[in-house]
Amino acid sequence: MIAYIIRRSISTVVLLLLIATVVFLFLHLLPGDPAITILGGIDSTPDSSAIARVHQELGLDRPLYVQYVDWLGNLARFNLGNSFTSDTSVGAELMRRLPRTLMLIIPAEVLAIVIGIPLGMAAARLRRTAWDPTISALALLGFSTPVFVSGLLMVLLFSLKLHWLPSGGFVSPADDFGGFLRAAILPVITLSLGPMATTMRMTRSSMLEQMGLDYVRTARSKGVNERIVLYRHVLRNALLPVVTILGLHVGFMFAGSVLVEDIFNWPGINSYLLTAIGARDYPVVQGIVIVVATIFILINFVTDLSFAVLDPRIRYE
Repeated sequence: MIAYIIRRSISTVVLLLLIATVVFLFLHLLPGDPAITILGGIDSTPDSSAIARVHQELGLDRPLYVQYVDWLGNLARFNLGNSFTSDTSVGAELMRRLPRTLMLIIPAEVLAIVIGIPLGMAAARLRRTAWDPTISALALLGFSTPVFVSGLLMVLLFSLKLHWLPSGGFVSPADDFGGFLRAAILPVITLSLGPMATTMRMTRSSMLEQMGLDYVRTARSKGVNERIVLYRHVLRNALLPVVTILGLHVGFMFAGSVLVEDIFNWPGINSYLLTAIGARDYPVVQGIVIVVATIFILINFVTDLSFAVLDPRIRYE
């Protein structure tokens, strides 16, 4: 196990370095100039001397490889640099905004688990009844509906028609926890629908596969209680592929939260990212991508390690 963790740690560092390199190069290949945005936007025609002055102030007049080495050196010291447009620390701004995005992603993941797994189990147990196609149809609907459609429908129904919940905005839980819950309900539900559907479908198919194996028939022939067969034997083995997609859900939710934060006016890192892309704010975009990639890799690492807990036959050699 220790050797496996060391190998994975080394590969994680290499992967993050590759991601950082790709992001750095692609950002500098994109059309647009941060200096023009700073001097007045793309609709204006700033003087070439002013553009050259801004390039010098930002360090963009140096060769690309020098900028890359300098950025990697700062990254190794956990320094993400300052924003081109606001001159504020990217790391400090991410520390302020990242918890807001996680306030959507973590509850949405929990909701996908606590609803998706029981629904998948119910669909597997009731596969010869009308409940199975009904639950499967609901899951297919949740998986097929884009977040910008389900989000707008949520706003239309629960905010504009019924006036039950606010249509958007962020309330700090430290200031008003009840207001925070009311503001978070719609974006959390919107973000959880797709992962909930995939969790349910994977649980159902994995349960059906396990229920047809010999060890289940043997346990039933010995008179073992059906609940013990399902929960102690079938479910534990069926959770292996489910745990795999739960780790992948994190990447899906970070991507989906871009639209969710925009629809519900939620000031997380994704709204910060969209603004930075439009302004060609390289340090902000690079910092956000590195932080999100690190979180995603770490969660998948933990997911891999959890396999040994669920199935003792798995050994990391």
